[in-house]
Amino acid sequence: MMESTAFFNAKAVLPDVSLFLDIDPKRDTIKEFHFDGPRASHFAVEMEELKLLTLGKTLEQIKKITRESISVETKLPNGKTSILPVGLWLLRKAIATYVGEGRFYKEQHDMVCLCFSVTKADIVKKVLANKDFELKTLIHETMASSACGSCRMPIEKLIIDTRNAHGLIKGLDHSKARKDVNGNWIKVAGMYPGPLLIKLDELKREWMEREKITDQFEIEFTNIEGLHLTVSINSTNEKQMAGLMSALTDFLKSRLGILFFLKSID
Repeated sequence: MMESTAFFNAKAVLPDVSLFLDIDPKRDTIKEFHFDGPRASHFAVEMEELKLLTLGKTLEQIKKITRESISVETKLPNGKTSILPVGLWLLRKAIATYVGEGRFYKEQHDMVCLCFSVTKADIVKKVLANKDFELKTLIHETMASSACGSCRMPIEKLIIDTRNAHGLIKGLDHSKARKDVNGNWIKVAGMYPGPLLIKLDELKREWMEREKITDQFEIEFTNIEGLHLTVSINSTNEKQMAGLMSALTDFLKSRLGILFFLKSID
């Protein structure tokens, strides 16, 4: 079967193999599935299986086809396994060029990695479960961002934003008092720990400037667990440190109406 622009209205092309689809515009179903190219025979078994999975199916049904849906995954001619099955990549690309990615995935606003169907919710859940979660961990577990790579920057930003929003500072263990008895995240002053810590740091700087001690001391909030703040102060004078923390506690209470418990680093 030869390609005909009058017959095939969706296609995706790779150097070794190309896919051509005939999509019924009235029913949004696949009427014909054809592949060819210099190495089409190399991927024939995988492509034939994909053909059985798609013919007569609607685009909505085809959205749900994932790597796990395919029992045969052909290795590349160099013997390596492709990041995304060649046939599945071609299928998604062909449909995306036909309807436009924005329209095809319009109901999936949460989708961040189209190649591997990984959502924002998936990533947020993983970050909340592991404060040291990184992109390389995500790639290992889901392969997200490892195909076309176009979602890598948004994913990295989402990981950072999620960590900051929930006070998940890398390397700091502050899981205590982070959730209530029902497992819900605790909010103080209407904020999650991350934004709250930023707000408290701004108030601390304001207080130090007001007291004119900015040049004398370095005071840093290093951890927050509910209403408990861990503080680092560059002073070895215990009485002086106690006085500073007491005054800072009073200032924070005057501004936020909340009594925080300050503890210096041992």
